[in-house]
Amino acid sequence: MTAPTALPNSAIAGRHSSKDKTAYGLAEAAFQQSSLPVLDKLENFPRFSTKRALARFMAKEQLFQQILPITGIIVECGVYNGAGLFTWAQLSNIHEPVNYTRKIVGFDTFEGFPSVNAVDNQGSLHSQPGDICGSPLEELERSVEKYNSERHLAHIPNVELVKGDFTQTAAQYLEANPHTIISLLYLDFDLYEPTKKALELFLPRMPKGAIVAFDEINCESFPGETRALQEIVGIGTHEIRRFPFEPWVSYMVL
Repeated sequence: MTAPTALPNSAIAGRHSSKDKTAYGLAEAAFQQSSLPVLDKLENFPRFSTKRALARFMAKEQLFQQILPITGIIVECGVYNGAGLFTWAQLSNIHEPVNYTRKIVGFDTFEGFPSVNAVDNQGSLHSQPGDICGSPLEELERSVEKYNSERHLAHIPNVELVKGDFTQTAAQYLEANPHTIISLLYLDFDLYEPTKKALELFLPRMPKGAIVAFDEINCESFPGETRALQEIVGIGTHEIRRFPFEPWVSYMVL
């Protein structure tokens, strides 16, 4: 029998070997063919998850540990299917269950890229409006409801999803929330213009010890993120760190 092959929607096909595709296909088949009820599959998630997904979770756990003593909300720029947003939310619920001021705010169009700058297509991938469209807002809101059911202070909402073009919604958010301080800014827009806008607007809201994390700097498929960093912060102004077990997550401690 030939082993199944597959890739998650977020994967760039050219960067994955046939062995990777086989591993993904086997993971999908194991999950679908298991006789376990869905809740038991979730409870035993390391059995079904991929090494890639667990490595990303571990990287974000280590980022979160570093900002635990830092005041401020967490901003996720690019929600997609919610893995990052709900990682921060779950970690906050576990490690600091009474810190209701640690809001997790996710910005996304929930309809894919709103526009693409010429800078974004100077790499190896041709992007266009509508690309990288993840879960609908309504589905993510149901997951927020599930998350709140396990929170100690569930009567005080701490997850907010902001829909729309970030180049417009970010300033509106700050105007409506002038008290905002940011402890962690996670940049996963993939694109030049919204990443640049996030750095322009949010860096002045970040105290010493806060973290700016990047999902696609030094990435030939999405060169816009590096360009935005270069223009707003500069490459040599801070140490840009990474994790030995995860190839893409990079970060700066301010």
